[in-house]
Amino acid sequence: MVVLRQITNPIEWGETHHQRQHTVSVIRRGWFVGPFALVSTIGLVALTLRDVTSPTRELALMVIWIIHALTGARAIAAGANAVSREYDGLTWIPLILTGVSARQILLGKWLGVLHQVAPWMLILGSVRLAMLPIFMLSFANRFAWRMSYRAGNPSYNNFNLYYAIGWVEWAAVAAVLMTVVLTVLEIMCCAAIGLAASALIKRGWLALIAGICIRFAPVIIFAAFTRYEVGLGPSWRVLRFTPLALADSGSAPLYQLALPLTTWTTSAHEEALPGIFLAAALLIVLLAGALFIAWAAIRSAGALPHPKTAPILSAEY
Repeated sequence: MVVLRQITNPIEWGETHHQRQHTVSVIRRGWFVGPFALVSTIGLVALTLRDVTSPTRELALMVIWIIHALTGARAIAAGANAVSREYDGLTWIPLILTGVSARQILLGKWLGVLHQVAPWMLILGSVRLAMLPIFMLSFANRFAWRMSYRAGNPSYNNFNLYYAIGWVEWAAVAAVLMTVVLTVLEIMCCAAIGLAASALIKRGWLALIAGICIRFAPVIIFAAFTRYEVGLGPSWRVLRFTPLALADSGSAPLYQLALPLTTWTTSAHEEALPGIFLAAALLIVLLAGALFIAWAAIRSAGALPHPKTAPILSAEY
């Protein structure tokens, strides 16, 4: 991939070069098939809008969750190999003897990993953004169909025929903005978790397994909590349950922000904000914790600051 800024850290340059040269050939070939597959998938989900009874919302969320899991696992895998390969290749000791600080190693490795997984981040962000109008249209179709059905049903004698659908400007802008923010935070967090596991365990496969367990532990915990609290209730109630945002990194509240304003969604947009903030806070905490642990592990492995040699002063007699 093309780096849009000049790289000044030699560790970052080396990591970027290594990640680019050692990308699995299957993944390289996937870049030719991947965009077509993604566009086709989004198109198939959009085609379900023609049938108002189709589970368009559920299909769109399922696509987001699958791509989200694959992207996070790819970022963790790239980070898990960043430090462990220095031990496998017996290059760690020569690296730290050059006098490079732990901070330079950490930032260089982390930024190098981010360069490699940036296309995956772009894919995840694009899919999330593409699903926002699909969410909106799916809900609008379902709402209009339901209101028309009630208006034509004699059992609803006192039914009000007025069912306007409005546009919430601030929610639409917030949905786009937070989609980008949460996607970037997710990839930065997963890369940092993989890097921390690699620096601690020093074994690539074990670091990969540990990183996946750490990142997906909140997913399992809060998904189970949502299932316990909400049960087998309707999907709209599950998606409006705030702790679910901690399980899917904010995809559910982003769906709420994309909804139009109707009699069903008078408070949905405000109710989505706590979930958005909780998802962002979780990612920030994981990111900061992973970077600190990685820095401490790299420093304890010998990347210590070298003392500066005092200048020799000439004596005058």
